[in-house]
Amino acid sequence: MSENFGYIDIILLAMLAGFIFLRLRNVLGKGADNSPIKTDFSNKSEENFSFVKDVKEKAKELTFDEASFKKGAEYAYEMIINSFASGDKATLKTLLTQKLYEDFVKIIDERNTKKLKSDLTFIGIQKFSIDHVHNVGTKYKVTARFISQIITSLRNEKGEVIEGDPEKTKTTTDIWSFERDLKSKDPTWYLTELSAEKESSGKETKH
Repeated sequence: MSENFGYIDIILLAMLAGFIFLRLRNVLGKGADNSPIKTDFSNKSEENFSFVKDVKEKAKELTFDEASFKKGAEYAYEMIINSFASGDKATLKTLLTQKLYEDFVKIIDERNTKKLKSDLTFIGIQKFSIDHVHNVGTKYKVTARFISQIITSLRNEKGEVIEGDPEKTKTTTDIWSFERDLKSKDPTWYLTELSAEKESSGKETKH
């Protein structure tokens, strides 16, 4: 996929383009800087992304490293939900298994056919945990739980909101499973399964 372009490579891009986070902050809208919830990566520019070396080195090892996986999975999570909302198929193709990618594409294409526009503001990950780690030899499947806050809505071609609320923050719990063969030279942990628990609305936030 892209081909061997994984979340570690995405992180490495951040070293060359720290301004991405400034642009992301602009996308978040008013009040984002005052939010108590921040992605772990929003402050990495101050640390010169020293964590990237550790992530890359751990990817070469044939044992599962939880800390390294967490750093990459959190970044991949943000990339995937933003890419899905914006219809960025190219980025999704680098992070999903083929079957899941095809499912995402169907939804994006249907949205485009109906001339619907998805708006999403990613506030940040509130909590991350690993639910389960299963392996057969060097082939690993890791199921992780992400509790995050987002603002999302769906608009028709007239610009009318038909789903969600562009002025309310809601908390979502997503359970995602990633797979990788640690012997592979491809460092990507591909998203292979996902589910979501019931969402809850937070305090109304004006933008």
